[in-house]
Amino acid sequence: MRNISILIFLVLSTASCIRSKKYHGDAGREVFNTVTVHNEYQVSIPKFMRSTTGLNDEASLQYQNLFKEAYTIIIDEPKQEFVDVFKELDQYNEDLSLLQNYREIQLQAFTSTIQVNHQSGIRPLTIHGLNAESVEIDGHVEGVDEEIAYFLTFVEGTENIYMIMAWTLKSKKEEHQKTFETIAQSFELID
Repeated sequence: MRNISILIFLVLSTASCIRSKKYHGDAGREVFNTVTVHNEYQVSIPKFMRSTTGLNDEASLQYQNLFKEAYTIIIDEPKQEFVDVFKELDQYNEDLSLLQNYREIQLQAFTSTIQVNHQSGIRPLTIHGLNAESVEIDGHVEGVDEEIAYFLTFVEGTENIYMIMAWTLKSKKEEHQKTFETIAQSFELID
């Protein structure tokens, strides 16, 4: 199973090998490109962000803008593999849905790496017919002076389960919030 830890410090710019097309989102006047990943899913990414490979080794999608301090990744894992591994570790809660288990385990791993100053309640969503949940977390990371605002969305697909994670400096949270919400809400599986 893929390592589910989040690495947010490595920031490298590289070219992308994924298809994209323009889309005008409703996050202010931002222009978005629809990016298709492995012919499996598509998501709208603001035109000001560029593809990278250094944010997280396990992410199937990684975009950033260093000057605007805006970052987003998507991690996907096979649902059955996730269930099997965490049942074997006796950490799968049968009283929760697969999506809730995934969210709980990812949040435990994530919040163990940061000093959480604020965490919103869990918000249930439906994104293009898929069950999803979102949460916002503000916290400090060792080695970073300013507080960071994280936007996490967990989506249950047909075969895979996904974590969409976007972050920025807390001082830029309001500036990027609509953009990050548009990214998450645009997530769609390709049939």
